[in-house]
Amino acid sequence: MGCSVEAIGGAPRAMRSLLLAALAALALAGCTTQEALTAKATDCTRLDLTILPSKFRDQGLTTAWCAVCKGQRYRCVGSADRTRVECRPLRPDDIC
Repeated sequence: MGCSVEAIGGAPRAMRSLLLAALAALALAGCTTQEALTAKATDCTRLDLTILPSKFRDQGLTTAWCAVCKGQRYRCVGSADRTRVECRPLRPDDIC
């Protein structure tokens, strides 16, 4: 029991628009960017964040990157599947 194109095509225009908007929102919700992950791990919004141009390091089970928010630099480490991330203020000995 799925939703077919015919079923969507036969729906009233307003209902079809609402359904398409909901499907688009669900599709976008699955996209987890480094900005989104960093925002969740810091006290920043995506608009406040800049991901630094750096060599994003893939370290097997984790990926590391650096970001700037409100003048503070952060080093972030996320799981390979992008389900967890931790960010901390950048230390002088960190490489970005």
